[in-house]
Amino acid sequence: MKIIFLSLASLLLISSTGAAQPEWSQVPKILKRIVAPKFPKRDFVITNFGAVADGKTDCTAAIAKAIDACVKKGGGRVVVPSGEFLTGAIHLKSEVNLHLETNAVLKFSTDPKAYLPVVFTRFEGTELYNFSPLIYALGQKNV
Repeated sequence: MKIIFLSLASLLLISSTGAAQPEWSQVPKILKRIVAPKFPKRDFVITNFGAVADGKTDCTAAIAKAIDACVKKGGGRVVVPSGEFLTGAIHLKSEVNLHLETNAVLKFSTDPKAYLPVVFTRFEGTELYNFSPLIYALGQKNV
């Protein structure tokens, strides 16, 4: 009985390690396709769009305005300066680099309404519509 069990266990081990090899052989191809994003040298500081670094004022709209202005100019950095900024969901768009300076803190709201409307997302591998993640960029490029 021991011999049969050990034989089956060995066979299972050998077959499972062989199946994993082709996936790992794809790694070099995948790594070659990954390139660092490049952004225009333009800064859009969120405080210039109404954000207040007090950790209490909702800065969601100001951050969204900075992102929209960045996109209209062809991309760049949306800069969060030093300080504490309260926000809801941040929806990034193509060509936007969200940059936090030293000692900058994004304090995300605990109010569920700050993450509506629902968006297409995944939870534990299941695709669904749910509250927005803290930072969301579905379908965007170069973020």
